[in-house]
Amino acid sequence: MKLHVFFLMFLTWSLSAQCAELGVVSPDQWPRFRGPDGTGKVTTETLPASWTTEDWTWQADLPGVGHSSPVVWNEKIYLTSADEESKIRHLFCHDLHTGKLVWSRDFPGAIERHHKQNSSASSTVAADSHGIYWLWGTSQNVRLEALTHDGKVRWSVDLGPYIGQHGFGGSPVVWENVVIVPLEQNTEGTIVGIDASTGKVRWKLPRDGAEKAAYSTPLVLADTGSEPCVICTSKAHGIYAIDPRTGAVLWENKCFPLRTVSSPICAGNLLIGTCGSGGGGSNLLVAFKPPSTKNDTGEIVYEVPRSTAPYVPTPLFSEGRLYLWGDKGVVTCIHAARGKIIWKERVGGNFSSSPILIGNEILNISSDGEMVTLVDSDEFRVLGRRDIGEECRATPAIAEGFMVVRAKSKLFCLKISKS
Repeated sequence: MKLHVFFLMFLTWSLSAQCAELGVVSPDQWPRFRGPDGTGKVTTETLPASWTTEDWTWQADLPGVGHSSPVVWNEKIYLTSADEESKIRHLFCHDLHTGKLVWSRDFPGAIERHHKQNSSASSTVAADSHGIYWLWGTSQNVRLEALTHDGKVRWSVDLGPYIGQHGFGGSPVVWENVVIVPLEQNTEGTIVGIDASTGKVRWKLPRDGAEKAAYSTPLVLADTGSEPCVICTSKAHGIYAIDPRTGAVLWENKCFPLRTVSSPICAGNLLIGTCGSGGGGSNLLVAFKPPSTKNDTGEIVYEVPRSTAPYVPTPLFSEGRLYLWGDKGVVTCIHAARGKIIWKERVGGNFSSSPILIGNEILNISSDGEMVTLVDSDEFRVLGRRDIGEECRATPAIAEGFMVVRAKSKLFCLKISKS
């Protein structure tokens, strides 16, 4: 297995230490897909002991349709939708406490064919203290839009065409003052670092094409006492790390034979990534121990094959356990360090959303809109099932004592408890 190690100034840097220290989530912000550090976990809130969908704190209708997940910054919710008939994409800001629409912005643009499980508004917004950043794209061009928190346009940049048979759906992340944009596609693509203040390109990393566009959201490892890095996954380059300051590749392991959709996560001292296809019969999960010295090649510690490995839903790590929520409704709990199955059970339904952990409850929502909660435990136990009444392919957000759920054309919010 070919591995390129470019450690530059990172000869003593340890990714393993960074993985072990992730998981401290601010209760006040949910600034990207699956929260501040991409783990999808909050330990500062708990769901009500007994509740139904009649107990929503508020709900709001959204024009058009979309599958982007909501993000929250300073009591404001940001998300998108698209009116495909009118060829307009919408960017919304709602008040977290009331659901009131604070502002909206329209972005006219071509609407192209996409996979039936995709939409023209699937990219999740990223936020920081200066504003918000949103990607939308077609085969002609990808645009990164930057706005202030009150909806004023700061800058907009054209990043070139995007070629992918399932349509566009990549989501940006922010590290310090750099917006990191994943654009791995069927043909030669890039990962781009954009200056968050000006919209100017700081660096651009060329990526090979592999006839399989990647849809995974990068994982930023920072603020842990070690040098920062960004973990990306794709069929073309497998699992790899780049320096967010320069775009330089730190290491790379070409371990994925198929498309990557779920996002990479840390599980103890391992990095977890998956690849697969809609049929699910060739899915693959890789647990990778990254290199820690210049001469280290890293190690694939174990693999999880076929239908046990999820394709679209991102895995969840908690208390030494790795939860694999399968696309076709089979949930598997494995020992994260060794890959040994603890339990494997069917909950039913089909899933595109990714599981999140709220206190000691694991929650996910099926594509048909059934919300399922499980206990975070070595024993399988279903805590509840609730029907939200509409198709859902977005992952919920948790912030400031609220859970925000986005369905295809509705937004729901539930007041939850502080631990």
